Amino acid sequence: MGQRASMEDQEGQRVDNDQEGRLEEVADRFLNGYLDNRQMSHHRFAQVRESFLELTSRHNNSQRGPIARNRTKSKRDNRTRSPSFLNETEEFYHADECCPKKFEIIMDSEPVEQKVMEEHAWNPNDRSLNIFVKEDDPLTLHRHPVAQSTDCIRGKVGYSHGFHVWKITWPRRQRGTHAVIGVATKEARLHAVGYTSLIGSTSDSYGWDIVRLKCSHDARHKEQWDYPNNEYIPNGLFGDTQEVPESIYCILDMDEGYMAFATDDNYLGVAFRGLRGKTLYPIVSAVWGHCEITIGYMGGFPPEAPSLMSTCRRVIRSHLGRRNIKNIYDLNLSKHCIDYLLYK
Repeated sequence: MGQRASMEDQEGQRVDNDQEGRLEEVADRFLNGYLDNRQMSHHRFAQVRESFLELTSRHNNSQRGPIARNRTKSKRDNRTRSPSFLNETEEFYHADECCPKKFEIIMDSEPVEQKVMEEHAWNPNDRSLNIFVKEDDPLTLHRHPVAQSTDCIRGKVGYSHGFHVWKITWPRRQRGTHAVIGVATKEARLHAVGYTSLIGSTSDSYGWDIVRLKCSHDARHKEQWDYPNNEYIPNGLFGDTQEVPESIYCILDMDEGYMAFATDDNYLGVAFRGLRGKTLYPIVSAVWGHCEITIGYMGGFPPEAPSLMSTCRRVIRSHLGRRNIKNIYDLNLSKHCIDYLLYK
């Protein structure tokens, strides 16, 4: 009897999850279609979406309680399942603690030449058919107002080595329900039917949804996770509206094997790790009709052979982990060595 009850509970949970997934799909389809050509702030758009979901959920079954997003939050802590949230087996980067020095150097440098920016711009031959690169601005894409479609475009250059930074400029009122930025391999899909967070849905891509503030990789088999991580990021990170700014900096270190993001005001931390050995391209996925997204390559550093000292530092820091990094002062080492281990 106990086993049968357990099976019935599991089946009931699966049905609930399917219904909730269909409900969110209906909400996204309605809102993206109805509001496509209407002026509305992203903050107000999110409020309308939440109200629509809650109202429809109550109408379908008054006994079901809160909508899926609230219920799942009480069941699990997304951070514990996050590839960006460290456990004993994951590598611990200096970028987990503070902004990479190379990024600061690039931000303080003169802008790269227009020719270089165009060499690293969107690839007009590697896109969904619903997207085109503007003739008068090769750094900017334009998406056709096609309903029930999620569309992507990759950059021209794939990165397998070195340190690279590019800026994505995406107006807040042109994001809709799913606006995702990240990196992907050459094999990642560029189109899907319906409105979805396409980047990060498979093992070929890594995506940050700047509307939902969720990261995903191989989402068909793994949970999404909150980003930025609230445990290490103060409240009010993006101002009173809690909206991601129009300009976001993508930081890709293929030598260390991680990707991070930053704004003009804040370094947001590592989002994805374990990227070494891959060739990854900048990518975005959009659902909003007539949205225009600009990519601007900021610069980079060529790959560097790690020194013996830096290798030892990485091993020691990885062994200690984020939680125990403070115990580094208990090691029988000189102040000079401890400062080196702490990147001081």
